[in-house]
Amino acid sequence: MERINKRQTEIKKELENQQTFKKDISSRLIELSAVRELQERRESLETQKRSSYEELKKTKEALKKIISKQAYTVLLGQTNANFRGIISELKQKGELKSGISKEFVAELIQTGRCICGAELKEGGNGHFHVKSLLKKTGSSSVEETAIRMGAQVDDIDKQADIFWDNVNREQARISQIKTSLSQIEGELDNIEEILRKDPNEDISGLQKRLDGIEGKIDELNREQGANQQEISHLKTEVDVLVKQIAKQKQNEGRQILAQRRIIATQDAIERLTEVKNRQEKQFRLQLEKRVQEIFSEISVTPYIPKITEKYELTLVENTTGIEAPVAASTGENQILSLSFIASIIDKVREWSEKRKIMMVPDSSTFPIVMDSPFGSLDANSRRHIAQTIPKLANQLVVLVTKTQWRVEVEEEILERIGKEYVLTYYSSKPDCEQDFMEVNGEKYYLIRQSPSGFEYTEIVEVER
Repeated sequence: MERINKRQTEIKKELENQQTFKKDISSRLIELSAVRELQERRESLETQKRSSYEELKKTKEALKKIISKQAYTVLLGQTNANFRGIISELKQKGELKSGISKEFVAELIQTGRCICGAELKEGGNGHFHVKSLLKKTGSSSVEETAIRMGAQVDDIDKQADIFWDNVNREQARISQIKTSLSQIEGELDNIEEILRKDPNEDISGLQKRLDGIEGKIDELNREQGANQQEISHLKTEVDVLVKQIAKQKQNEGRQILAQRRIIATQDAIERLTEVKNRQEKQFRLQLEKRVQEIFSEISVTPYIPKITEKYELTLVENTTGIEAPVAASTGENQILSLSFIASIIDKVREWSEKRKIMMVPDSSTFPIVMDSPFGSLDANSRRHIAQTIPKLANQLVVLVTKTQWRVEVEEEILERIGKEYVLTYYSSKPDCEQDFMEVNGEKYYLIRQSPSGFEYTEIVEVER
């Protein structure tokens, strides 16, 4: 574009020089008395020619504006006809009525008084007749819209007629200017031909020079016009590129912002993950410590419970200063599991105490149910467990067999019992062996023959 602009400047300067040469030669031709009249006439025609071209340009621009602003009215002719057909069809069907509107009738019914002054009581004849008008009247809003659109359609048709009048006027003006230009250019050609063939060598020479100058001027004008068109095209491309660059910069800004947000989010995730891992580790170590305390209270072995990162329970011994895994017995595993459960309950209770401000039930409100917690254990371990489990919660349900309910367990738990039950199993087996236990001299059957022949279990409360 810089190269073209530079060339445009050169062309402008060259045109000024050529116009100066043309003016000088025209002045010399006027000075020659033999051709003075012809030269003056040519100067006048040149002025008329320039004015006519300028007027032709303005008339064409006016025609373009008329077409760009009003041409749409011509294209809507068929659409307008379709609209009138639809309105006419609605009127024929009675769907578009004029006169009393539906809204007016509804207002009369709501106020309870007719326009004649009569009272419109619900259930009366007057009320019935006025209400029946609702089915026969149309909506005023629909009517008003149809009327308004009809007026707009009529106005569009009028604008279409005005459009054609304006187009015909401008085209007639263009045709008139072109005819006038043709006459002017024809007369100029005749004058130039006369001067070109004049026997006076000075006159013919000057005319030939003038012809060359005018040819050069025409050539420069064409080049200038082509360059101007290319400049306009390049400006359009530049505008498009500028918009694309601006959009790209905006997108880059959004991408940078999004990238910053991603980085900030990733950093937050990493920090939260680190906090989570630390809290998990702290919780696991605290839980492990509590498991070790409870395990040492119940078990007589010097083993130390450990909780892995996957919350797997293991036992190790450290008698030599080096931790080594231990193959735990069934009883030790049972004590270990019970210690773990007790530790979890302690942590939940601790968590609930810290959050008493929250309206949630305390963990101790819910009962803990334990099935056979004294399974393959020796008497000493059973006693320790019996001492420990009542501390786990305010409500504790313990299921034990007659074998497990021995002296040690009964002695430790008896004073803490709120309710005691025996599960009596009624066997459908005809020759089943019965079993029972005595409490305060009262027999409570554990296994009995079913009197109905069906198998079932009965819960019997123990009275002490």
